[in-house]
Amino acid sequence: MNYYFIFIQVIGFIAWLFLLFSYYRKKSNNIIIFQIIGNILFMLHYYLLNAFSGLLLCLCDFVFDTGYVKVNNKLLVYLISIPIRVICGFMFYSSIIDVLPIVASLIEGYSLTCNKKIIVIGGIITYILWFMYDVLVISLSGAISDMIIIVSNIIILINIFKKKEIK
Repeated sequence: MNYYFIFIQVIGFIAWLFLLFSYYRKKSNNIIIFQIIGNILFMLHYYLLNAFSGLLLCLCDFVFDTGYVKVNNKLLVYLISIPIRVICGFMFYSSIIDVLPIVASLIEGYSLTCNKKIIVIGGIITYILWFMYDVLVISLSGAISDMIIIVSNIIILINIFKKKEIK
């Protein structure tokens, strides 16, 4: 049994737990602290897997997601982020696998400028791409968390459509 591989997966799982628990914090400072810790751990996780495109795009997503919260013009933040996300994604390009997090990051960024239904649909597409990437770079903890997010977003989307039918 490879203890180093298990260690890497545990880091990814702990990162996911921090991100999950961030949604249950009452104070915004605690949410941000949990998100920062989770993102740092995921970046460490991808670093240890030698998945450098994933690492840089996690960093980009974290920075620009914070920008969406802090700036009133989300579309402007997204437009500024496009070349930076692409450059960061291709900095460590080694195979077609490295395109997956780039596209996922661009879709996620755009969907955050839209309404709730598009955000959820964008989340589904984004995490399907991250799931594929995580499977290919052998991030089992990332792939499991991606699947949970995909299923959660599908349930949310179904509920959005059900509410429209009721009205």
